[in-house]
Amino acid sequence: MRENLKDPILYYKEDFGRELRSVQYAETHNEDRISIVSFLQDKHASGLINEKARVFKSLPSQRLLLFSYFFTSLIDQAIHSALRDEHPYFDRLARYPKFVGILATYWHNLHPGLILLTATLFIKKEYQDIANRQFSALSDFFTDDYEDFLLNIYPSLTGRLQTEQSRRAAVKKLYTELSNSLALLFIPRSLEPYSSLSQIKSSI
Repeated sequence: MRENLKDPILYYKEDFGRELRSVQYAETHNEDRISIVSFLQDKHASGLINEKARVFKSLPSQRLLLFSYFFTSLIDQAIHSALRDEHPYFDRLARYPKFVGILATYWHNLHPGLILLTATLFIKKEYQDIANRQFSALSDFFTDDYEDFLLNIYPSLTGRLQTEQSRRAAVKKLYTELSNSLALLFIPRSLEPYSSLSQIKSSI
């Protein structure tokens, strides 16, 4: 695996959308979802899932893609859960592929925390500090970015949340849902790449 040391915020802004779409559209069926198996590089994976895995394996920024996909999936699911009436409008704008499993769970969202578990497969020991800093930077960025999106951008694009009170209430609900969703992600200290998760909880 090639190690990509690009600034994570620049990666998200410049490369993430293109690289995610390249995986998403690697096959022409079920383009609205990506299975966790597509990120596991199992040479025994077959069919269409293997095609997405092949494209993912060719990317130079696998870890940064997984980190960014974690945050976008987390936001997507949190809005669906906490702001259900807004999610159809958000979904039409964001069009994030859903993160799913296999077998019966291919038709259901998985918890985004599993994306981080997968990301640990792409963190060599000598790059753990770098990975933690990248993840922390993305945590700070997404916290501010999506607050700004809900307060200042989303209303003008959709005609929704037209009052200051409704926008502030939506942000509060979203942050509460994000905090609750991360409560399940406490894990042993031995999994060092996860150590930055506490910074997300403290920031929201």
